Amino acid sequence: MKPYSQLTNRGKLRRLRALAQAALAQYELKDPSLDFYVFNTNLLFKVTTASGQYMLRLASPGWRTFENLQAEALWLEALRHDTDIPAPLILPSRSGEMVLPVSVPGVSKPWNTSLMTWIPGRLLGHYLNPQNLEKMGTLFARLHQHGAAWKPPAAFNPQRFEHWLSRREPNLIVAGGGVDGGKMTEDEAQRLSQVPAQARELIERLHRRVEEAYTSLERADLRVIHCDLWHDNIKLDHGELIPFDFEDTIWGFRSHDIAMAMLDLLESTGNERYPGLLAAFERGYTAHLPWPAAPIEPFQVGRLLWKINWVARFQSQYLVNMVESHLPVLEHFERIGQVNCPPSM
Repeated sequence: MKPYSQLTNRGKLRRLRALAQAALAQYELKDPSLDFYVFNTNLLFKVTTASGQYMLRLASPGWRTFENLQAEALWLEALRHDTDIPAPLILPSRSGEMVLPVSVPGVSKPWNTSLMTWIPGRLLGHYLNPQNLEKMGTLFARLHQHGAAWKPPAAFNPQRFEHWLSRREPNLIVAGGGVDGGKMTEDEAQRLSQVPAQARELIERLHRRVEEAYTSLERADLRVIHCDLWHDNIKLDHGELIPFDFEDTIWGFRSHDIAMAMLDLLESTGNERYPGLLAAFERGYTAHLPWPAAPIEPFQVGRLLWKINWVARFQSQYLVNMVESHLPVLEHFERIGQVNCPPSM
């Protein structure tokens, strides 16, 4: 049998379909049909039975851990029990497991699989107007209220998002700046040296500023957050917003959670539309909770640093261009504390 790593994308999908079928066999489903949906980081299949539709997710190895996905399942279960927020529900397998590590011959690593209820509607990104952004603000506030009040069980992932790198990624854009103080390899240091010195110095200053912003956050504000609830992780169905993709569920802070979503909004709508949509979001949010005291902009810059670091890790040949294209945004923030629309990656 040909090694998985040597297969074409079509060949990998064929083999992973066998893994998906092996996962489905672990559930009480009568005559399920399996249809490819999308492969974007994770592999998703639409499952249809006589009683309804479901989504089967195969989580890419190395992306999110079993503990991350278990945290997602636990919070979704609590949201369904405690609120009327129409988030998806992860179904237990025949053995009662919410996350199933599944292996099949010919696929080198186990894939963590989850079966969840189907989410109707269309992505909110098609309908970015003040009315819907106000609803989105309300949704955030309700999730933040529950995330603060919920007492997770011992099985919940205790990881915290307290730095712009909080998932043990190596820091390849600030020498000696890793969360764990790790050092770069010679090759990594050589690649960073190709970035002009003035740009490297700016990145180092912003790194320190963002880390200070995280350190200054009020510890009492820590709660369970979605951590990736941008507008295309929300569907609109008959006027109702339905959040999904909770795989980044983590302990975190409101300013960070809002900042990530609003940066994506800025990138999608541009400098002119963004202020009005942000104001609508804030109206919806503050109808339920006070707006966080910490400004969101430093955490948005932290996200931009994360993106530059991602390029340094996986597409290092583009690092210099990535830094140069983001310099106007980073310099503007350093001067006046505002974030302009970043260039598309």
